[in-house]
Amino acid sequence: MQRYFINEECIKDSYIYIDAYNHKHMQRVMRYQNGSQVVCILPSLKVYIYEIIDIEKGVLKQLNEIEENHELDVDVTLIYGLPKNDKFEFVLQKATELGVKRIVPFLSQRSLIKMDEKNFLKKKERYLRILKEASEQSYRNCVPILEKPIHLTDIKDYLSDINLVAYEETSKQGEHRNFHQVLQKDYHTITIIVGPEGGFDQKEIDVMKSMGILECSLGKRILRSETAPLYMLSVIGYSRELTR
Repeated sequence: MQRYFINEECIKDSYIYIDAYNHKHMQRVMRYQNGSQVVCILPSLKVYIYEIIDIEKGVLKQLNEIEENHELDVDVTLIYGLPKNDKFEFVLQKATELGVKRIVPFLSQRSLIKMDEKNFLKKKERYLRILKEASEQSYRNCVPILEKPIHLTDIKDYLSDINLVAYEETSKQGEHRNFHQVLQKDYHTITIIVGPEGGFDQKEIDVMKSMGILECSLGKRILRSETAPLYMLSVIGYSRELTR
């Protein structure tokens, strides 16, 4: 059953007056008729089945609540060194499917793309749509938060119970335990940091280490910037959902 995230302003008592984007999707993509049922996730994060009672006007009536929770039991923040635009969109989509709670674009010294907050805001609507559609497709109960781009010194504002930076030089030196060991601890939040295509400068790593962030390897192979965050999220998901 198709799922939709619903804005607060669309809700009136037990009815939803669907927004234009979702209305178009229902009519032209899904070709729904009156009587069709959909799943709606409200801003309260509660999930309901709704019946379409007027497809032309986009009116839905609430039927019953669904008890479900498809979220990770820990909140994962991904701080990601901005790569080229298509790679960033790919990571937005896949990280959402893998359960990330918050994504923070990071303007690293070696980022190939140079983006200020003004340019980011021009693309933010597209980014948010990617997050929303990926959340619906993967049966998420919430859409990940997308923060504005930050610089190195801002990282301290996004730290968690556990904080890791994936660093290729650590892998080359044969360190393969830190990531595994910290996931055995008791934690509720975790921040993972991945660099852009050019990786991190050693000075950036030194600043992160001064913040208490732990360097870690992701195995014996060197991963691309768009692969590394998805690997880390997959390992976290496996350790939380499939080994307990």
